[in-house]
Amino acid sequence: MPTRYRRAFIEITNRCNLTCSFCARSERPPRDMSPEEFRLVAAQVKPLAAGVFLHVLGEPMLHPEFPAILSASSELGLKVTLVTNGTLIDRFSPGIFSEPCLAQVSPSLQALSALPPERREEALEKLIAFARARPPGLIVVFRLRGADDPFSLAARSALLASFPGYAPDPGKRRLKLAENTFFAGGGLFGWPGSGPGSGKKSCLGLRHHFAVLSDLRVAPCCIDCDGAMALGDLREKTLAEALSSPAAAALRASIAGRGTMPAHCAGCGFNAMSDE
Repeated sequence: MPTRYRRAFIEITNRCNLTCSFCARSERPPRDMSPEEFRLVAAQVKPLAAGVFLHVLGEPMLHPEFPAILSASSELGLKVTLVTNGTLIDRFSPGIFSEPCLAQVSPSLQALSALPPERREEALEKLIAFARARPPGLIVVFRLRGADDPFSLAARSALLASFPGYAPDPGKRRLKLAENTFFAGGGLFGWPGSGPGSGKKSCLGLRHHFAVLSDLRVAPCCIDCDGAMALGDLREKTLAEALSSPAAAALRASIAGRGTMPAHCAGCGFNAMSDE
């Protein structure tokens, strides 16, 4: 049985309502994971991972049965982080954010750059209102990848102006905007195949985390968004079998730098931040 992972990424859909310049372009056909498939996946994830991130590609809240996904997560006792572009934050009843499973919502402010300029301010204001009205105990982390471009500077400035009492969050690379509300910055990165990458020699894939794509294939990380290094299909084997196979062990060692780094990983510019 594999060791317990810190997080599992589950991609409930690879469809998105935005076309962001910084996001990868997938070669996979659009697909939603059915609630039944999600329950099958999540039940196998629970004993292996401390938390679940609804994230790889796609916008989770575009899934037509998103409330059912959260309900199943609560029934299974999962601890869920929702990573969203934030533009559909009011698509469903506000009650879904009181689901016991939901620990954190992480809106990507960078995604708002894909909106027409006249809609960006309204979208940001909607997210700020959501953070202020969040259910007790729910953590909201605004993420912004990018630092010096005009959009990022303006978005960061507008957000911080709405929370004038912000302060550094001790021991973490983020700002505390209000109770259970934070801002996390970071740089943009190159996806595998988009350039030479950073020349990194090790990564946390298959040690800290793994991913399950919407087509039920198991990938070593959320950056392997097309399953180039997929370890199996959960319609054919169990998650535990996929993660404990000899192929997974060899890939885990290679990604960790104990041998030749896989070419797909060496060309990746993402550096995992373990405190996110």
